[in-house]
Amino acid sequence: MKLVSAALTGGLIALAGYAGAARRRRQAARAEATRTSTEDPTQALLRHAEEADRDRDELAAQGRLAEALDHARESVDHWTALTQARVGRFQAERQTALRRLEELRSRAGSA
Repeated sequence: MKLVSAALTGGLIALAGYAGAARRRRQAARAEATRTSTEDPTQALLRHAEEADRDRDELAAQGRLAEALDHARESVDHWTALTQARVGRFQAERQTALRRLEELRSRAGSA
């Protein structure tokens, strides 16, 4: 009898834990959907530009210059789009991206 009671109690606890986790996953998915649907388009561009910058730097550090050049071009494109979308902003970031692209081009040319 005690074994059956313990098994039922354990089963109920596991079911409650599963239900709670499923509810939290649904809430997180809803929050993410709301966030992305109301997100300013320039926020997505900014995120992509920063990702391209990180990828460019990581690949260059690994000596993978061809791939780093692709990400450098992508970075310049994103920063350029941001400077056009937000006039007067992101100029320094765009200049940095252009400088890094030129540095990578010269390194790739000498390699």
